[in-house]
Amino acid sequence: MKLVKILLTVIILLLLFVGGKVISSKYSKLEKPIDISDLTFQPERGQPVAEVIEKPKVTHTKTPAEVRGIYVTANSFLYKPFKEILDNLIDTTTVNTIVVDIKDAPGIIDYDIGLDLPCVQAKISNEDLRAKIDYYHEKNIYVIARIAVMRDACFVKNNPELAAMKKDGAAWRDRGGHYWISPHELENAQYIVDISKAVYESGFDEIQLDYVRYPSDGQMSLLKYEFSNSISASSTNEQKRRETMKNFVEYVREGLGEIPLSADLFGLVLPANDDLGIGQHIDDFVPLVDYISPMIYPSHFHKNWNNLKNSHTMPYETIYQSTKIGLDRISAKFGTTTAMSTMRPWLQDFSIFGVVYNASEVKAQIKALDDLGVKSYILWNASNRYTKGVIEK
Repeated sequence: MKLVKILLTVIILLLLFVGGKVISSKYSKLEKPIDISDLTFQPERGQPVAEVIEKPKVTHTKTPAEVRGIYVTANSFLYKPFKEILDNLIDTTTVNTIVVDIKDAPGIIDYDIGLDLPCVQAKISNEDLRAKIDYYHEKNIYVIARIAVMRDACFVKNNPELAAMKKDGAAWRDRGGHYWISPHELENAQYIVDISKAVYESGFDEIQLDYVRYPSDGQMSLLKYEFSNSISASSTNEQKRRETMKNFVEYVREGLGEIPLSADLFGLVLPANDDLGIGQHIDDFVPLVDYISPMIYPSHFHKNWNNLKNSHTMPYETIYQSTKIGLDRISAKFGTTTAMSTMRPWLQDFSIFGVVYNASEVKAQIKALDDLGVKSYILWNASNRYTKGVIEK
């Protein structure tokens, strides 16, 4: 019996050895090793299946054919009591658009926009930001992201070599003490592209470029003007400023692709033949953006402008004449259709220099646009206190 058991044991061992060789031979002929990622693992009974959590798909509101907009600061947008005020405006007026600060002069971004950047100091998560924008989308509100481009203290602090410089090599500051970035550095333009794409992917419907220009106040004699390398040295200073700013905006436009893009311009850009010393010229901006928003506040035009004794106290005439000049210029170069579709001015809804603006003054500006066939506008009030009786339903 012992002999039989020994023989059976030997036979079993031989079978196991031969079988192992066959298996080994089979997998040795594979062209590549087995990749563990190709295998599908089933959880053991009773174990929960891990879920892959994806962010909800971002939706966007189509640009209204007739924009009725108001400006909203970041503080107001994040301030819970202001939500009731804004809801009331939306419910009782024809407001269909809000322009929300993303980056203003300090350069701090108060929202998590999905980018790990030094100047993103979020007071609200990306999920909460998306939910807030979705809330206004459900109310059929078009949400524009305002980005103050060249004024940016935070970015300059982190990237001093990209700042607008004084002739002695130090960072230049304007009258208000604000630092500026230099438009000739395409790294600065890429920063704007990155921010813009991130906020669009967070739910904002359009990017609005503000302060997309050279500085206009402060110790201008100390500012070292720098220009794109591609510009001919024989060009005039105005040509260099214009071309540099055009290159900057063109870079942003290409980087954003089909994302709706607008730009704020000085109101005097509409009638001016030169660049006002800031690199803004209407002929350069119109082809590169979807909408231009000239800041045609009557308070920003000097006395006797265009034979108006006091533009500040003549809101209808100031808006009508400045806008008509702009429309005529755009029409002559780009066609009437482009002129009408791109014009979306900022209007004055604030009192300044001792002149009080009530409903009649604000409505006069809107009527001037309407008489010219311009149906879109945005109201500016830095404190977000908008005049009652202007755009009620």
